[in-house]
Amino acid sequence: MNRYLLLIFSLILTTGLWSHYEPGYEISEETETGDAYSDRIFTETLPPPGQVRPVAEFEPASHVLIRYPLGIPVSMVAQLANVADVICIVGSSTYQNQAITAFQNAGVNMNKVSFMLASTNTYWTRDYGPLFIFNGNNQLGVVDFPYNRPNRPLDDEIPRTFALNNSFPLYGMNVYQTGGNYMTDGINTAAQTTLVYSENSSQTTHQIHQKMHDYLGISNYFVVPDPNNNYIEHIDCWGKFLAPDKVLIRSVPTSHAQYNAIESVANYFINQNCGWGYPYKVYRVNTPNNQPYTNSLILNKTVFVPIMNSTYDSAALQAYRNALPGYNIIGVTGNSSAPWSSTDALHCRTHEIPDRNMLYVQHQPYHNGNLLQESYNISAFIYPHSNQPLYSDSVYVKFKINQDPWLTAQLLNTETNMFSTNLGMFTPGDTIRYYIHAADMSGRSISHPLTGALDPHMFWVILDNTPPTIAHNPLNIVDLNQLPLTISAIVSDNYNVQNAQVVYKVDDSAETTMEMNNFEDNMWIATINPFIAPQAQHFYYKIIAYDSAIPTNTGYAPSQGWFDAIIQSSTTDDNYLAENNIVNAIYPNPYRYNSNNSLIISIRAKKNIELKANIYNLKGQLVRSLKTRTGYEGIHNLSWDGKDNKMHQAVAGVYFIKVDTEDKSVIAKLLVLK
Repeated sequence: MNRYLLLIFSLILTTGLWSHYEPGYEISEETETGDAYSDRIFTETLPPPGQVRPVAEFEPASHVLIRYPLGIPVSMVAQLANVADVICIVGSSTYQNQAITAFQNAGVNMNKVSFMLASTNTYWTRDYGPLFIFNGNNQLGVVDFPYNRPNRPLDDEIPRTFALNNSFPLYGMNVYQTGGNYMTDGINTAAQTTLVYSENSSQTTHQIHQKMHDYLGISNYFVVPDPNNNYIEHIDCWGKFLAPDKVLIRSVPTSHAQYNAIESVANYFINQNCGWGYPYKVYRVNTPNNQPYTNSLILNKTVFVPIMNSTYDSAALQAYRNALPGYNIIGVTGNSSAPWSSTDALHCRTHEIPDRNMLYVQHQPYHNGNLLQESYNISAFIYPHSNQPLYSDSVYVKFKINQDPWLTAQLLNTETNMFSTNLGMFTPGDTIRYYIHAADMSGRSISHPLTGALDPHMFWVILDNTPPTIAHNPLNIVDLNQLPLTISAIVSDNYNVQNAQVVYKVDDSAETTMEMNNFEDNMWIATINPFIAPQAQHFYYKIIAYDSAIPTNTGYAPSQGWFDAIIQSSTTDDNYLAENNIVNAIYPNPYRYNSNNSLIISIRAKKNIELKANIYNLKGQLVRSLKTRTGYEGIHNLSWDGKDNKMHQAVAGVYFIKVDTEDKSVIAKLLVLK
């Protein structure tokens, strides 16, 4: 829109010359494509600094944003003011006076109401209102975006106006968005319909994902087709995050046209992991006549649910109570002049404002079955955005074993904003329920999860009966000229490996035990320099690995008995070269790449033949080819600088070296470390 015309339009609204005009009732939601966005002027800023965290609707809120003339019943304003402060957008002093009169007549606590003077086109504060994040400096910030309704330029200015009026850092993300099609878990996850792709067709999906990550902290991004198959494609018309691990999705009868699509998206979330690392708990609310029950507002621990005065309302409210025990669930009937619809209800017309001074708890909960161990560490990052100290006696874990009474364990401050304690003395079969509590001197307190004792975190203790598994390529020959020996194995376990050992003996000598070192991932290595008498014939050894959870849970390689390697001395006669191992040595093994160090592959070979050494990764892919031609019979060295054939540094891991001497081949193992 022309800036001059926009200024005139704004002036008309703010001076009250259109006082009879109620834009929210005049302009309806309509389908608009990205083609109309080309005239929009939007300034993208740098992303928020540091690690960005999105803020969820269900987190502590200080205010709720509405607009007058209202899209919600005035009686609901009184209910909102009982839960949070109300910010009401008005386009003029005339509207403000009208709002004050209406609110006072409805019994609204006016001490909880403030007004923001700004012209708007509609009352859909959810759709055009700001998105919120905490930046890397722990500041609550506003993320602005081009609103996907180009015929509502005044609405599109609200995030910027709000940020400036309330001294919030303002960030501009150049992705066409609408708040009704955005929900987040407050950790790292967001869900939207594919509307975000179609309305940003000039950008690739990768570019959209990257901006969602950079500006909103979204690394776990669910983008799904709209199962409702209607024009608006907003996710709040069929789904809602209730907690980091809970999602509410509408359900319909099998005869409904959208039954299969809705069940498909419900099954999609059932099979996705939440931000806490386990599958979502999916709750359903019955909407046989397309009731907008998911289009609700969570404001602190109160949920305002749009109801239709139908026989299905009671069950809808109960669905919320089942999912959010302890929350206050309030049904709200719409105005006759602005009734709820399946594509436009209560959530669309309100917008929570996070508490910029909230007390925040970050914790990775235990869940499902956990192997028996001596103790379970409960740690949490606790940050008072108010900058007020925590009450040390009010930072604790409440837990209970099975149906026993609740117990308390204080969380101790281990480092800046980090708190920890250990819970133990559990036995296999125990079910453990727990939640974290914190309070600071600003008067704020919070539980994690928010439902506290009524729906705590839960896990159960199981006995680990699975011993570690050991993958090892046995030695066939021990060459006295190649000592010390390097014995390596990949040792894995369903929980963890406490330690691994090599037990060995020469012929019938006494057994010796050597501890193995865990280098990277599951690779364990021991370097052995045994005493071997010249007449010795056999080197016997085995590998033993011990389970970290149950040390008596032990794995063996071989499963019984010993590996048997023949002891011999190097020789250079023709028969040996033809019949025995041609690799004299590979050193150093393990090999650590650096610019001053090369791997040496030492090979015995006859005169005037071509030597080849091909290095392969575990997938069997060729990494590097080396070759030379011998000028004499004896030991020849090939060197490897740790790079592949394209001269890129090889990654750490296990490799295989295949050595060819025209008449013979042999394969040896190599371990490359960082």
